[in-house]
Amino acid sequence: MSLLLWILISFVSSSVPWSLILGFIFSRTDIRTVGDKNPGGTNTIKLSGIKVGLIAILLDISKSFFPVYLAINYGINSYELIFICLAAISGSIFSPFLKFKGSKSLSVTCGIWLAISSGVIGPLICLMMAFSHLIQKTHIWTILFGWIGILIWVLIFSFGLEYIIIFLINFILVMYKHRKELNQKIILRNWINERKA
Repeated sequence: MSLLLWILISFVSSSVPWSLILGFIFSRTDIRTVGDKNPGGTNTIKLSGIKVGLIAILLDISKSFFPVYLAINYGINSYELIFICLAAISGSIFSPFLKFKGSKSLSVTCGIWLAISSGVIGPLICLMMAFSHLIQKTHIWTILFGWIGILIWVLIFSFGLEYIIIFLINFILVMYKHRKELNQKIILRNWINERKA
């Protein structure tokens, strides 16, 4: 299969707004009317409940995981993978199904890196985000701790220029979608403040 076809598959697959679709099916409401107005799984949970929301998040992870994973296992070389991953991120952020105003692409990011690492990176990301969530309340900082987990994997377990490029492109685009949140300060959990007192 040609590189251009893999890029097209990756873009189209990642552009399908599963969270929005499932949210509407089960709640008859546009999930972009609640929370942070993002067409992502968190708002599906808010409107349609935890079960539907988790299915939506799983589908949003899968829509980038499968194109990237299959491309890796069907002969795409590591530098061609950069374009396939970029297509996945772009499809999610600039979805033609949403008038090019897509999601913040955290699930798609997760799918890409799970595919690249054959699932190994998943526990590391979860551990970093869980640690962040345990000590502070600010959502953007929990996300940034997840990115530190990805960076640790790239630098220690699979140091390669292609993965650094994918990481940088992915990080820049996702942070662009979170740009309004980047000035938020860390708000420590009450149990830490109590220990300081």
